[in-house]
Amino acid sequence: MAKKKQRTSSEGRSSSKLVSRRGRDLLCERQDLGFKSSEELVTVGRLGRPWGVRGAINLRLHEPNDDLSWARDVVWLAGEAFPSCAVEVAQFLDKGSKILLQFTGINSPEDVSSLTHLDVLVPRDWLPEPEEDEHFVQDLLGMEVIDEIRGSLGTIERVFTTGANDVWVVRGPRGEELIPAIKQVVLDVDETARTVRVQFELI
Repeated sequence: MAKKKQRTSSEGRSSSKLVSRRGRDLLCERQDLGFKSSEELVTVGRLGRPWGVRGAINLRLHEPNDDLSWARDVVWLAGEAFPSCAVEVAQFLDKGSKILLQFTGINSPEDVSSLTHLDVLVPRDWLPEPEEDEHFVQDLLGMEVIDEIRGSLGTIERVFTTGANDVWVVRGPRGEELIPAIKQVVLDVDETARTVRVQFELI
């Protein structure tokens, strides 16, 4: 009967916090791999909702055409109030339209749910070099976007894909703008200066 209590009591709220933290405590950390800086790691995706009854979780890839060449028995997880750490992966599961992760030590949807929204990262040298005019999302974030006519539009806050192309979410004094990452718009990306030149007319 206790399991059916409403979460309006302080006891219910406390129990809920314990459950949400439990999944993180069950992860098998690989401290032997040592510390890696944010420059050494690249974000390849973000964890979504739990899937099934055995503790698998959806992985939302930043690159839809990602061939998972980086997939090994270890990934790094990071997020708000969750410092970057290497953890063991039991298996990757390709479900056609879904890519699932099963972490070592986690065997239920209740436990894995606390990992939702964490970023999944891997060492930069596990990934193939970007082709010409391609850039890791990790490297684009925070770059200043400068329009040839309107001047500075702000910085790239996040990137999402439409299927046809990536779109940069740029936030600045004028508010938020969506810039399509296509050759007709993006004139130059200077990774050293951390700037992007574009020519984009608002409709």
